[in-house]
Amino acid sequence: MLVKEIINESSITNFLNQKTFGQNNYEQKLNKKERKKDGVFLTNSLDTVGNLLDIIKIDSEIFSKRILEPSCGQGIFILKLISDIYLKFPDSILISKFISNNVFFVDIQEDMVEKTRNNISELYNFLFNTEYSGTYNGITWDFTDKVSSRLSLFDEIKTTPFTDLYNSFDYVIGNPPYVTLYGRRDKKENEAQRVNYLNNYEQFPSSVKNGKLNLVMLFLEHSLDFLKENGKLSFIIDVSFFETAYEFTRKYLLDNTTIDELQVNIKDFDVASGQVIIKLSKTKSVNHKVQIIDHKTENQYLVEQSSWYNKNDEYKFRYNGCSISKQILDKVKAKKDKTILQLYQNKNLRTCVMLLDMEDKFTFIEKGNREENLLYPYYQGSKSLSEKYSKLDFKKYFYYDKPLQDSINDELKIELEKQGVKNKKRLGLGETIIYDNPKLFIRQSAKEIIATIDLEKSAANNSLYVFSLRNNSAETIDFLYFLCGLLNSDFVTYYAQQMNIIRFSQGKQPQIKIGDLGTIYIPNDIMLQNEISKLCKEIYSDFDSKNDIKTQIDNLVYSYYELSCKEIATIEENIKEF
Repeated sequence: MLVKEIINESSITNFLNQKTFGQNNYEQKLNKKERKKDGVFLTNSLDTVGNLLDIIKIDSEIFSKRILEPSCGQGIFILKLISDIYLKFPDSILISKFISNNVFFVDIQEDMVEKTRNNISELYNFLFNTEYSGTYNGITWDFTDKVSSRLSLFDEIKTTPFTDLYNSFDYVIGNPPYVTLYGRRDKKENEAQRVNYLNNYEQFPSSVKNGKLNLVMLFLEHSLDFLKENGKLSFIIDVSFFETAYEFTRKYLLDNTTIDELQVNIKDFDVASGQVIIKLSKTKSVNHKVQIIDHKTENQYLVEQSSWYNKNDEYKFRYNGCSISKQILDKVKAKKDKTILQLYQNKNLRTCVMLLDMEDKFTFIEKGNREENLLYPYYQGSKSLSEKYSKLDFKKYFYYDKPLQDSINDELKIELEKQGVKNKKRLGLGETIIYDNPKLFIRQSAKEIIATIDLEKSAANNSLYVFSLRNNSAETIDFLYFLCGLLNSDFVTYYAQQMNIIRFSQGKQPQIKIGDLGTIYIPNDIMLQNEISKLCKEIYSDFDSKNDIKTQIDNLVYSYYELSCKEIATIEENIKEF
């Protein structure tokens, strides 16, 4: 039956805004420890909710579709969906039956499930001025409790409250909890939980015993179990999805789904990192192009899903900012050059010293009477490397005290094992062969690639990456000068920004992961290498000429990739706006 007075869209939006305001207040009352432990980061932007829900087509067939929200929180996605249906079909009976028969929601917290029920009831009352008398398909349950697909013939088949609903949903939507379990570095009870997930989830190879797991990984896989063939999923997740830890999750999605859309550079939660909306279909991808929507640049473009199926790149979902950017990146691939890590696999690119919180035991302002051959200038991130090609500055000396390292690590091991902690990072002093030979230092945190060459004995903290060939031959030194010039070029900075090698979010320091840095390509052109090497040496001979010579190096790199004036202008503009 139709109501006499239709509630307009503006009034519904006000109602939903009140609900988001209420859940925001709820979040703020939680202490930070509780929020992090339970992964409570609720979606408070109706625009974001709408973007996520637009995979669901609102027409007469919606009443035959089944929807699951596996981490309902306070139900804002369901409320928005019901409201959108109401605006097209303001029929109390239809919507009551839809809620009773088609909407399913889960949360690990009973109070969240109850809050969702109450909010649905309040919305129904608001829309139709009558009490909702139907039922709810809401349940308190740990959604990560997955039925294992690796059962042997002798194992008892496990069931869960939703086992019978596998392969029955048209849509899975929501905001899964962001909770990380650290591989064998946490308490024993956490390790048992991790092992259970590793054994029960298909995405993890049987060889995987360690590393970080996040509940988002589990929610993605388990949600696919509930979807029909060609069913659709839409989640908002943390931007860490692009990091190394998610390698197996990304491969699993590439193997089993079609990625319909990625919305990137979203800032919705009260966390610094940023979010991504991922939309996919439970069907194998064939020659498919993924729609990329960049909320920062407002650009939209397509990326071939098959380009992400790259084991050497950890199946990373690389995306770039516009069609011109794609042209540029295609030219890089066309060269078929090898990356730093492909060319140099023997830990040539690495962190240097790992001193944890014991720096004062190994670093000193004065040299004292310590062995000169084990004493090194100690460089510390941006304090020591302020700009491209700059002379390194230091305030302390580092003393390579291997016996002290071993003694501390032995004590740490005993103490941590008493606490039930395994394989926690220990002190690492690195290798003197690296300290003693020419090397490059590269800033770990910056909005651009910042590198400099150091021909002297030296060491550095883990805020500087080091590249060394572990010898001091003339050929090595020439190559280091070339690599220094290449890394400091505008082109490489642009490439690093576009390929998410440099990760930057508002309110957070930009970060470069060493594995990502290793994916930068090295031009296989000896003449180019020699020219850049020669120019780079000139910078170090006359630092005042740096800007002019850097421009010459930039032009050489642009020429190598055969870039047009328009493409070069795009690079320069993007670097400024990053």
